[in-house]
Amino acid sequence: MNTAAASTSTPSRDALARFVLEGAAVRGAVVSLDATLRDILGGHPYPPALVRALAEFAAAAALLASTLKFKGSLVVQLASEGPVRLAVVECDASLGLRATAQWRDEAGALPADATLAVLVGDLARARLAITLDPKDGGPIYQGVVAIGGGSIAGLIEHYLATSEQIDSRMVLVAGDDGVRGLLVQRLPGAGPEDDDAWQRAVAAVAAFDRVRFARAATIGDLVAAALPEEDIRLFAARATRFACPCSETRVERALRLLGRAEIETLLAERGDVEVTCEFCNRTYALDPASARALFSDESRPA
Repeated sequence: MNTAAASTSTPSRDALARFVLEGAAVRGAVVSLDATLRDILGGHPYPPALVRALAEFAAAAALLASTLKFKGSLVVQLASEGPVRLAVVECDASLGLRATAQWRDEAGALPADATLAVLVGDLARARLAITLDPKDGGPIYQGVVAIGGGSIAGLIEHYLATSEQIDSRMVLVAGDDGVRGLLVQRLPGAGPEDDDAWQRAVAAVAAFDRVRFARAATIGDLVAAALPEEDIRLFAARATRFACPCSETRVERALRLLGRAEIETLLAERGDVEVTCEFCNRTYALDPASARALFSDESRPA
């Protein structure tokens, strides 16, 4: 492996690192979410099957976000009429992640290893949407994928092949303490001279030791577990973290959009206005005076 010692020895906890195969148009990334994942999930009583699915979606979102060139965010959203009604994971350009989900009572009775098909129920009425939001005034892009009977990793591979026209392989390994992921891609513009390297990478990903991958102590070990025979250039690892951008300012802006009449209705019903962030579970409460003050400038002359 051709890489700096510091990158190789970086602990494989809450980190993402990109790599390329030397002399071939093949790139990839590995990620490990540990404390990051615990912080994402900690504020919600998710059933075990949903915990595993959110873990895999979080690792997938981080891997996809690492390939983007803009400074916005990537959102992965699953919607269905099955036990899991909604699952949303967002990853920004700095690898800050957050997630939320909605589920029906039957989700609590599912085994932790329930398949994606079981989680969504009717496959024909379920979908996965991946949204790229530049956050800089640029256009928002969204790709929608029909859900088949495969895995979450397979679903992401299908999205990349159909929406991005990039041959990809992804592996997601969720455990009790976190989740790890691998993404390998054949770069656009790759020629026949890259065929052998790509086929070797595909075969290695299909056959690799998932237990060794899950237990790897360093970023270098993660890559070596997945592609043991390849000459790889590993780039500096980046830290992942839980990050929710909710704030009092954003809540106040949202309440203003509701309008004075709606706020007065809420005050009449409960005596105050309370908003809870679906992602981090933080609650923002406004007493009547503070809530009405949001509209205090409406009567001012222009």
